[in-house]
Amino acid sequence: MMHLPASVRDRLKILYWDGDGFAIWAKRLEAGNYAIPSGEPGASRFEITVEELGALLSGIDLSSAVRRTRYRRAIA
Repeated sequence: MMHLPASVRDRLKILYWDGDGFAIWAKRLEAGNYAIPSGEPGASRFEITVEELGALLSGIDLSSAVRRTRYRRAIA
């Protein structure tokens, strides 16, 4: 999945592989803007989880969000 940056932060476009071809998803806010994370300094890309994408689309600023510790089963 790839985020296509816009000059105005009230728009979001996401390019993703849909199994048999690329698809694009777009959303424009009527009021407010998205708090798009910038990733690591100097990095040309960054990854977010499905949960983080859902939070971002819901208006949550990921830079101030704190991930709580959860159990994860070790893969052997």
